[in-house]
Amino acid sequence: MDVCLPAAVQATEAEETLAAPRHDLALEGRVLLLETEGAVLEFERDVLAGAGAEVVVPMDVATMKSLLKAQSFGAIIMEGQMSNGCDPIEMHRWISENCPGMEKHLLFTFFSLAEPEVRNFLQERNVPVLVKPFEVADLISQVRGLLQKAQAAGAD
Repeated sequence: MDVCLPAAVQATEAEETLAAPRHDLALEGRVLLLETEGAVLEFERDVLAGAGAEVVVPMDVATMKSLLKAQSFGAIIMEGQMSNGCDPIEMHRWISENCPGMEKHLLFTFFSLAEPEVRNFLQERNVPVLVKPFEVADLISQVRGLLQKAQAAGAD
């Protein structure tokens, strides 16, 4: 009995990007990612890891705080509207007090525009924000900027 297998199909552009990130999409560094929505978490983790970042995903805010105290990260991506009542202002202040300098490597994501008080707080401190749904390129660009700041700070 003869078995015929289909000829290899060329990888699509999207598959090539995930397999071997283009130089303009490549990320280098460790990213701490905290999102409560499972599908969003998987998407962001896959995008960032596919672009070359080492992504660490804590299970909750307490674990995130422990990791921040014990390990170094070039960027922190955190959902700004967490169901456990932990808000961006509170997290920014905690990070500033407990991990000085890391507040400059923070990115918040929101499902809708943040409340005016939160928006003003983040704008005054130049904390980047992405509103979902956002473009993959925007996520990679924001994270690249944070990682580059971290690398520059480490070189000082």
